[in-house]
Amino acid sequence: MLRIILLIALLYLPGIVLAGTLFDDTHWVTGLSAGSTWTTGNKKQTFNLQSDIVKTYTADNNHHAFPSAELFAGLQKPLFLMQQSLLAQLGLSIAGGDHADLSGDIWEDADSTFDNFNYKYKVNHVLVAIKGRLAGSCNRIVEPYISASAGVAYNRAYDFKITPKISEEVPAPPFGSNTKTTFSYTVGIGLQKSFTPQLQAALGYEFSDWGKTQLSRASGQTLNQGLTLNHLYAQQLQLSVFYLV
Repeated sequence: MLRIILLIALLYLPGIVLAGTLFDDTHWVTGLSAGSTWTTGNKKQTFNLQSDIVKTYTADNNHHAFPSAELFAGLQKPLFLMQQSLLAQLGLSIAGGDHADLSGDIWEDADSTFDNFNYKYKVNHVLVAIKGRLAGSCNRIVEPYISASAGVAYNRAYDFKITPKISEEVPAPPFGSNTKTTFSYTVGIGLQKSFTPQLQAALGYEFSDWGKTQLSRASGQTLNQGLTLNHLYAQQLQLSVFYLV
């Protein structure tokens, strides 16, 4: 349902811009955002690798933060909507950054008694999306803004490693790397300030659903795939700078 609401909002935003009470000054706008990001959503999974081999992969609560950035290009147009003076932006964004680290324990035979291994792997995320922003325009010291985007993500899961907890244990073959193309969206909120008619800066928070990630089968695996997450979530504290042409 949230995906449908976001898509409808993004589809209708251009219409709102055109149908509202508009001023004449439409500008091209480019923006660069950067911040610190962390992911959540790793979960416990139990499945068969072969008909007689079953394992449980627990999930650590990873809070490793990593840098990320976003490039935005589009149009900005002032409008008057519901007795509020607003600035509306609509354009294309490309976002990416360093890798997220996911980790946990491996239980042989899906039995916590045989908690003999740790695992970890990495996920890289690149998002190409249509993005819209609405910000206040009342010449206050700072103005609130909201944002949303929806698009296509490329999630690469890779570098899966198994580490024995005791030296006598021999790890199984690792899962292979894999890239999934999936739907992804973001929603954000924050505060924005105009320093000159051409220069704006904003500080805010953004939540995103990276979509699906999946490792491929290990050598000798005959059932199922590697570790799979239908939703990997990310949160970001984001500093943005926009320049109007």
